[in-house]
Amino acid sequence: MTDKPSKAERRKQRQEEKSQARKAKSVRFSSSVENSATKTVKIAPIPELSLKVVKVQEEPSRNKSLYLPSEESFAITCNLTWCTTVSDLEGEWSWREQRCWTEEEWQTQILPNFSLLEKSTWSEILFEQKTPAKGGKIVPKHHDQELTTLVQEAQDRWIKIGLEEYDTAFRFRFANTIRAWGIKLQGHFYLVWWERYHKIYPVT
Repeated sequence: MTDKPSKAERRKQRQEEKSQARKAKSVRFSSSVENSATKTVKIAPIPELSLKVVKVQEEPSRNKSLYLPSEESFAITCNLTWCTTVSDLEGEWSWREQRCWTEEEWQTQILPNFSLLEKSTWSEILFEQKTPAKGGKIVPKHHDQELTTLVQEAQDRWIKIGLEEYDTAFRFRFANTIRAWGIKLQGHFYLVWWERYHKIYPVT
C-alpha cells in the first residue's frame, strides 16, 4: 500500500505544474514576437511627424477605394526638419579646411539658412527652388548627389564615419561656394558636412 501525497506535497506539485505552463506560454509568445518583428536601421531618431487623421464612414461604399500615399510621397509634402546628431566635426580636409564650423558660422549662416528652409515643404525645396547653371540652364538648387561623384577623400571619410550604408548624399547649395552635405531620410535632413570652398564636389 502506497502512501498518499500530503496536502503540502499536492500543493507543491500543482505549483510546479502551473510554473511549467507559464514557461511554455512565455516561450510561445516570445517566438511569435520574434517572427513578426521587423528590424529598422536608423542613424539617429527621426522627429515624429504630425499625421492627419482621415475620417471615413462607418460603412464605406464598396465601390470606392481608399488611396494611401507612399511614404516618400507623403514625405515631400512635409516641411523640412533637420539636426546635427551625425555631423562630422573632427579634424580637417587635406585642403586645410576645418570640418567643424565656428560659432559665428552657426549663428550667421547655418542656423539662419536652415531656419528659412524649415518654412518650405520638401516638394518646394526639390522642385521649385532653381538656380542658373552653365550653358544657360536652370537646375535644382538642392538635390541628391551620388557618393561616387565626390572626391575620393570625401568618399573615404563617409565610410570611416560609419555611413557606408548610404550611397547617396543630399546637398544644399547656399551662397557662393557654401554647401551643406548630409543624408535625407523621409522628411528629415541629417547635416554631416558644412563646407565653404566647394571642394567636396569640385566643378572643373
